[in-house]
Amino acid sequence: MSSWPCVTFETVPWHFDPDALEGVSKTMRRRIDNTYQAAVPPFIARCEVVLPPEVETRIQEVLVLLARFDGEQRARGYQLPTLLLRSESSASSQIERLTSSARNVALAELSDGAPANARLIAGNIAAMNRALSLPDGISAEGICSIHEALMNRGGQTFGGEIRSEQVWIGGTPYSPHGASFVPPVAERVPGLLEDLSEFAARGDVGSVAKAAIIHAQLETTHPFVDGNGRTGRALIHKVLRDEGVLKYATLPVSAGLLHNVDAYMESITRYQQGDVATVVSRLADALELSCQVGYRASRELDAILEEWDSVMNERQGSSIRKLPPLLVRQPVVDIAFVARELAISPRAASTLVGRACEYGMLRPMGNKRRGEYYQSDAILAVLEQISDIQGIRRMISGS
Repeated sequence: MSSWPCVTFETVPWHFDPDALEGVSKTMRRRIDNTYQAAVPPFIARCEVVLPPEVETRIQEVLVLLARFDGEQRARGYQLPTLLLRSESSASSQIERLTSSARNVALAELSDGAPANARLIAGNIAAMNRALSLPDGISAEGICSIHEALMNRGGQTFGGEIRSEQVWIGGTPYSPHGASFVPPVAERVPGLLEDLSEFAARGDVGSVAKAAIIHAQLETTHPFVDGNGRTGRALIHKVLRDEGVLKYATLPVSAGLLHNVDAYMESITRYQQGDVATVVSRLADALELSCQVGYRASRELDAILEEWDSVMNERQGSSIRKLPPLLVRQPVVDIAFVARELAISPRAASTLVGRACEYGMLRPMGNKRRGEYYQSDAILAVLEQISDIQGIRRMISGS
């Protein structure tokens, strides 16, 4: 079995201004040297991908589960993929220690008055949607487009810009000395992204292995000053869509990774050390868990929509009958949004929302300073459950 190439390291000069370290202790200053070690990731476009037989078997089992789930979701009368994409975005953000309520994230898609973290997570939703809307294939331009959608929604100005400076993970903010990992110097990034694009175009690498390796290689390259992990996890979804694994459904893959973040991070480290099988296995496990989450969420949503259908006294062709699927997609709404999405007048939308409140489908949000918004408590409760690791564990265990 061939070995995956390891990341090597190079010695790079470190230029710093001693005056800029005023107020920093002498002990900390002594740790800052004139050179540091930066990673040199290997080019992988032509590397042979050989996995242990048990990993290949595991992947095939997971692919069967995904195909079944994907086919079942196509027949649904509401957009479960959109709701699961929200779960994915929240879980991916939680890996980066960004948290917010499902309500505030939904609000952030309609209002700039939502909390900052909610806007950042809403940016993750935008990044996922951007990834899934791009043409097939991975390119530097496409990666930058995903990153732009991710960062600009949160108000950052560097979205889509490949870094021109050194970044590092862990350690101190003063220098890369003592960091847990120092990605490659900025000059290496364009070539590594071009190589990654060539690897993505290969037809001899399985879909799950390809998605895992592309994510791990992007994380190793770290092409941006921030948002690399979330961009890389968005690429997982793009690869699975491009490869035809999930043609319709979207799964909260990051929820599966969030289940054991330490193991996930360790798999990236082992990838950098030449072990490709572990990161592929970790993704396969995450896909299986996310499939379970998707099934549980769909059953709970079915029950909610059936209950709403039973209490509505409206004729089948009325506009309010179109509201439940809309709430699955966007569980916080205002009158303007409902009018636009259902193609009705604002006055008719106001009447419709009032009726929905009487049926218990919606209720006014408490903070009137942000405007007149309405939330679906039932849909948000499902979202909260599948967007938080403790909720996921309770859902899977049935407790």
